[in-house]
Amino acid sequence: MGRLGWVLMLAFWLPCAAAEASYFGELLAKVKHGNEQTLEELLEKAKKGDVLIQSALGIMYRAGDGVPQDYKEALHWLRQAADQRDAPAQAALGAMYARGEGVLQDYRESVYWLNQAAQQGNAEAQSDLGTAYARGQGVAQNPQEAVAWYQKAAEQGHGGAQFKLGFMYEQGTGLQKDYKRAVYWYQRAADLGNSDAQLNLGLLTAKGFGVAHNPEQAMAWFFKAAEQKNGRAMYNIGVSYQEGWNVPRNLVKAHQWFNLASAHGDPEGRRRLEQLTNQLTPEEVAVAQQEALKWSKAHAEP
Repeated sequence: MGRLGWVLMLAFWLPCAAAEASYFGELLAKVKHGNEQTLEELLEKAKKGDVLIQSALGIMYRAGDGVPQDYKEALHWLRQAADQRDAPAQAALGAMYARGEGVLQDYRESVYWLNQAAQQGNAEAQSDLGTAYARGQGVAQNPQEAVAWYQKAAEQGHGGAQFKLGFMYEQGTGLQKDYKRAVYWYQRAADLGNSDAQLNLGLLTAKGFGVAHNPEQAMAWFFKAAEQKNGRAMYNIGVSYQEGWNVPRNLVKAHQWFNLASAHGDPEGRRRLEQLTNQLTPEEVAVAQQEALKWSKAHAEP
């Protein structure tokens, strides 16, 4: 999360007067700009039991946002805040146990903390708890329970949960398959910038599942996802150019997009890139490579 996001989040957490929240936001901003004296001031408050500062410090140390990333320090402050029922700290602690960040991976411990936060209405924890039930990690696999938690988080505007709920509707997992509901949730997540939702929305739009068939709009969603470095979206654009699907057939452009997809970790993109390289002339390959490089530079990639 960006610097502004932290300040706004913490101002929202603090159950105090606006002036006090503003003061805390200023302190935090100073920490992020390297003011050691301010960090010491926050650490002193945290040591005296200020749960919101403990939670904030834990999250900052976990992300390395404004301070050096330090999982040990993050766990120290998150545990103290979580023991005082701070939901954001509980959610972060649950995520750390699920991912093995600074601790041995422990799904049961993760679910314990995620459940504590989710019961308090924390959307991040609700989404992660839904994933635990979907995968059977720390709990018995239960698609219906996963859907219930995704729904709670999605209704609070959590983009990741909205995407996952849309996927459950698309696949008919834990509930009856419903493409229109899938499109509804994908659309909400896509509007928040979720690239996976943009990709899947493009695929459904291309097929006319749950939404009117619209090849141009499908490609527009693929390009939106590609701009966020979604390798699978880049692969689909490449396939479109290779097969003349929704766009004029253009093997040089197909090579460009398979090159980009491969660079972003898509294995099918890499396979098609190798095949297409053998079909094009060296001059055509050079043009395609130059176009891929131009696109990368235009989108601030190394």
